[in-house]
Amino acid sequence: MPIQEFSFFTDGLQPGQREHHEYVTHTNLDDEKLWIPYVDGAWFQACSFNVSTGGFTNVLKIAPGAKLPAHYHISTVYGYTLRGTWHYLEHDWVAKPGTFIYEPAGEAHTLVVPEDAPEPMVTFFVVSAGLIYIDNVENGKMVGYDDGFTMLELARKHYRNVGLDLSLIDAMIR
Repeated sequence: MPIQEFSFFTDGLQPGQREHHEYVTHTNLDDEKLWIPYVDGAWFQACSFNVSTGGFTNVLKIAPGAKLPAHYHISTVYGYTLRGTWHYLEHDWVAKPGTFIYEPAGEAHTLVVPEDAPEPMVTFFVVSAGLIYIDNVENGKMVGYDDGFTMLELARKHYRNVGLDLSLIDAMIR
């Protein structure tokens, strides 16, 4: 669940512990233990956390009939659909495997997976900075916020809860 009030977030590492070189993250779309709960019917597998911009990359999975609450991006987003179908309530296109999307800063939308979809959607997203959850696209009243720091905190909590090695998450901090 996105945060609903601001607190101080840190990556928890000393500056010398952050790596600034290439690295590899292995996701496994079929390993349920690696899926980090996000909102009802949605999970993600972490790929990186950018502690300079607050951005993050992940593979997002959303069950048929589920959706992300309406949200507003403060920077660009790139996505590539791997499995399933999904769309935004505010647009007339449908993403399917192989669909690439680019979202400019300032885009507000509601991501939904059709209830009759035969499988969950699975999409790789590159989110350049934070996103603001809003009550709806028309009103735009802030109800939550997420960025690389809040997603990192969710990932660490999940890894602790299921007994996964936290160093795997910390290795994704850039």
